[in-house]
Amino acid sequence: MRKELLRNWALKWKDVTSQPIDAIYTYFGAKVAIYFAFLGMYTQWLMFPAILAIFFSFINLGKFEPVVPLIFSFLVVVWAVLLLQFWKRKNAAILTRWDIIIPNGESCEMEFFNHVGKQTLSGEGTQKDRLPWTEVTKSQKQVIQKLEWLEQLKTFRNIVIVVTGILCFQLPFELTYVHLNEVLPYNILKYALTGLYLSAIRYFTKIGGKIAVKLTKTEHYSNMEAESDSLIYKVFGIYFMQSYIGLFYHALLHRDFGILRQFLLERLVVSEVMNLVMENLVPYLSYRWAKHKALRWEKEQTKLSKGSMKPQASRTEKEYLKPSYASSIGNNILEDGLFDDFLELALQFGMVTMFACSFPLVFAFIAVINLIEIRSDSLKLLAIRRRPIPHIASSIGAWLNIFQYIGVVAICTNCALLVCLYDQAGRWKIEPGLAAILIVEHLLLLAKFGFSCFVPEEPAWVKAKRMKRAQVQDYCSLQLLRSLDAKRKTA
Repeated sequence: MRKELLRNWALKWKDVTSQPIDAIYTYFGAKVAIYFAFLGMYTQWLMFPAILAIFFSFINLGKFEPVVPLIFSFLVVVWAVLLLQFWKRKNAAILTRWDIIIPNGESCEMEFFNHVGKQTLSGEGTQKDRLPWTEVTKSQKQVIQKLEWLEQLKTFRNIVIVVTGILCFQLPFELTYVHLNEVLPYNILKYALTGLYLSAIRYFTKIGGKIAVKLTKTEHYSNMEAESDSLIYKVFGIYFMQSYIGLFYHALLHRDFGILRQFLLERLVVSEVMNLVMENLVPYLSYRWAKHKALRWEKEQTKLSKGSMKPQASRTEKEYLKPSYASSIGNNILEDGLFDDFLELALQFGMVTMFACSFPLVFAFIAVINLIEIRSDSLKLLAIRRRPIPHIASSIGAWLNIFQYIGVVAICTNCALLVCLYDQAGRWKIEPGLAAILIVEHLLLLAKFGFSCFVPEEPAWVKAKRMKRAQVQDYCSLQLLRSLDAKRKTA
């Protein structure tokens, strides 16, 4: 199966966006398969804005040229909304095809209430109040409310710690990098500085990730998935500030769109090269070195035993020598390396949506990068990294909410960029052009929520199949009850 995936997926370059999702699901499990399904759909959907960006960038539209940023911003926001809505439809279809039933969340809530119940029945309340959990007394209600608000305060405290840390420690570092990037005279020095900056970010983020793990463990969650989602939100907040402070600085304060475009291009090129090196080349060299040491040791053992057999590593030994597919912040909450892959996609999605009006060609660069990313990630899992343990999943989890939040932020940033673009004098007066931009912002928000409501999250055939399955389960339950009742009567 691994060789089939290598031949028909990782090394197949004819149809670069097609992927054998069902075979990936069989070999790697649902979580990895859903990631590649999302990556493939996202890459396919990038083709439309990429072609449109190339058209707007290289074709002179004459008197319509000033309204191109406005039109492109509107189309990008609509594109982002439709992408996420149609992904929900595709996700539902995939789960139905794999016969994965989405939990309704009641069991997760019951875990929290059981936790509260244990604390209530074990420590607080009188003996009279220690009733079965089917009934909730007045004192138990008070304890539950107390624990509920205590958890909320812990969450708020952790958010304040993360935000304070970013503002006090990360912001000065980011502004220093932005200033040095402005004063350096040569582009090669700027690319080198960006490489050092991204390397420092990786180190700082590991520290921030460890702090986020400790903060997350102070809170109580209904299940492991909720705990993982909370950690993802915290670490993504750190990455978000690291990745976009410099861009916002150039865009909103300096209003220099030329430097902003160059800054975006530097970040895209350098970050993609670094990701390819850190995710593929370094693990591959590590694997080759470990294999070389193992074979050399086996050869020495063969010589000591005076054997003539040539040392040869088995498939299992080769798999053991490969680096594990783990997250960069390294903890037991995030079970595999999909955190880093989704993080890369989320930051990339923010760049293409939040700065669409200033640099439309970024869509073309991202489309090419993602075509390479599909193959590099597949090779990474099949040939370079140790095969990850399969995990069940019903969606991309917290990352879907992050993508949706970025879509809302993109509306605000694009409107702010349009104000800077059309108000070169910096007067900030509500003239007809600026008033039109404020109207556009409201129209974009209306379009986002309108399309979200207009496009159903599930295809009709998925709903019909789920209803039919429920009817079959009800019928089987009724037949079972009838047979048990008949046996009871005969007995």
